[in-house]
Amino acid sequence: MLFSSSRRLVARNSALVARHSPAVRPLFPTRPLPCLAPFHTTTARSLHNSVPSPFSIPAEELDLQRQPQPDLPTITIAQDCASVIVTPPQSSKFYRPHHPSTTLNPIWLRDNCPCPKCIHPSTRQKLHASSQVPLDITVSSVQIYPEGLELTWSKGLEDVGDWEEPAKAKPGHKSLYPWEMILGSYGGSPSDHRRETRRNKQPVLWDDKSMQDNVLWLSYDEYMNTPEGLLKGLKQLQDYGLFFLKDVPTKDQEVATVAERIGHLRHTFYGRTWDVKSVPEAKNIAYTNLNLGLHMDLLYLEAPPGLQLLHSLENSVPGGTSIFMDSFKAVELLKKEHPQDFEILTRTPTTFHYRNADHHLHYNRPTIALDSMNDTLTVNYSPPFQGPLELPADEVKPFYTALKRFASYVERPDLQYRHTMRPGECMVFANRRVLHARTAFDPTKGKRHLKGCYVDLDMYKDKLRTTVQAKEDGLF
Repeated sequence: MLFSSSRRLVARNSALVARHSPAVRPLFPTRPLPCLAPFHTTTARSLHNSVPSPFSIPAEELDLQRQPQPDLPTITIAQDCASVIVTPPQSSKFYRPHHPSTTLNPIWLRDNCPCPKCIHPSTRQKLHASSQVPLDITVSSVQIYPEGLELTWSKGLEDVGDWEEPAKAKPGHKSLYPWEMILGSYGGSPSDHRRETRRNKQPVLWDDKSMQDNVLWLSYDEYMNTPEGLLKGLKQLQDYGLFFLKDVPTKDQEVATVAERIGHLRHTFYGRTWDVKSVPEAKNIAYTNLNLGLHMDLLYLEAPPGLQLLHSLENSVPGGTSIFMDSFKAVELLKKEHPQDFEILTRTPTTFHYRNADHHLHYNRPTIALDSMNDTLTVNYSPPFQGPLELPADEVKPFYTALKRFASYVERPDLQYRHTMRPGECMVFANRRVLHARTAFDPTKGKRHLKGCYVDLDMYKDKLRTTVQAKEDGLF
């Protein structure tokens, strides 16, 4: 899924690792690195730390600090050879004032060698296990090229089996790391890495007024037939979690065509696509004409879908106005004004279930879920599908108090954006962020028919990353 710069450069630079082409020359002769202190193991996460090393090898000994090309990074090898510190010059596109140096651990570097002996050229999958890298591996020599940093390793891989090349167990393997990889894709801080390679960024929190000012309406033709239009919609989802399409053909399965512009449809027990209209003996409150409060869909599944699309085919009834609310905004207000309630909602499991039509689905998840590793905030709020809490009696009232306060923000009219869908319009929104609702309507005075489908969040992120990368590569 991850379409990062480092992966694109693997194939581009892999031939340089095994080469000694006369067109590519090192900027200084290869010199062995004396490790004057015992090796100390560190974790791979240290690659994100910018820790100055007071025990660096003197510049005159390695010739690393006196490079003839000032646009290339400076390399410092710690005296115990337990870290490689890379400092790009201020003129470099990789220079970050808040994080001027990147410290890389030799274990991590050897494990992530991008050469074709370590990463298969066509599958781009690793050809060794991380557990095969010796914990006391060190850098035996360094060369700097305009293309990147080349390191020679003191030891081979461990536990090399009969099915692997015997040479893997021998010392002297050379790894060439493109600058784009170690300074662009993986350099800087963890948040730098997630922002630049995963395209993770902080969402724009909104209320009714700001959404009125920033709502995005795309024409069907622009969205379906131009990469620029698609990118507008993808970025709007990233920032606001919601955008609209207009002039969508009112064909029964057109919502699937719109969704597949982003990724594969998520097939659920509701079907590949599904109809939202008032029917007798409805098995879901959405299939009635009743008021449907703000909620998220399918929270009783282990992995609820990330995107929901609803395409208006008919709408001539009084009422039936769609309502949207940014749950992240409600979380921000709750955390600021009632931090104790915020904490309760992050740790208390809420029950979601669906028991109807020969189905029994059940899942417990907190109302507010934080995941610092992936820089994500997920809200789980769906009153129509909330089941009995599975809590000790003394924890019930604090939870209900916290949930009531959270709901007070969700129900604030000034935080809600409203729109009555007309035929040919389609809403696309983030199901795990944007709460949606619908006012009651009178089915005796007209018709209301929406067609819906889901797309998983992974499919959206994949499309966002590859489309942004194509834009950066000048492909459109």
